[in-house]
Amino acid sequence: MEVDQPVAETSILPTFKATISKQPFYYFAIELLGTSSMEFTPAQYFEYIQFVLKQWLGDVGAGMSVDVLDVRARKADIRVPYDKYKQVWQAMTLIPFKLPDGTTARLQVLRGSAFAMGLASGSRQAGF
Repeated sequence: MEVDQPVAETSILPTFKATISKQPFYYFAIELLGTSSMEFTPAQYFEYIQFVLKQWLGDVGAGMSVDVLDVRARKADIRVPYDKYKQVWQAMTLIPFKLPDGTTARLQVLRGSAFAMGLASGSRQAGF
C-alpha cells in the first residue's frame, strides 16, 4: 500500500488517499524465432532467457528471477518481477543467440500483461 499526497485539508488533520496498484509480477507470451520445428523444454527456455539477460544486463540480469510457466512447441509463457519487466522485454527483443544446432535465434514478445489472464488472448487475434 502506498500513501499519496494529501487529498484535501478541510480539517485539522490532512486526509490521505491510499492506492493499491502494485502488481508483484508481469507476464509475457514469447516465441522463439529462427528455429526449425524443434521442441523445447522449460529448462531450455529458461537457459536462453538467462543468456540474453546476462548479455544485456551482466551478472545482475543473470540473477533476475524468471519463471517459465508453460511451453508449447516454440512458444512459452513466463513470469518476471513487475519492477524488472522493461529490462527483460528489452533483452528478449534485442539479443540474438545460438542454438545447439548452430542456428541463430531470438525471442519475440507476443503479448505482455500485468495479469496472467492477459496472456489468454490478444486484441490482434482473429476470431473476436
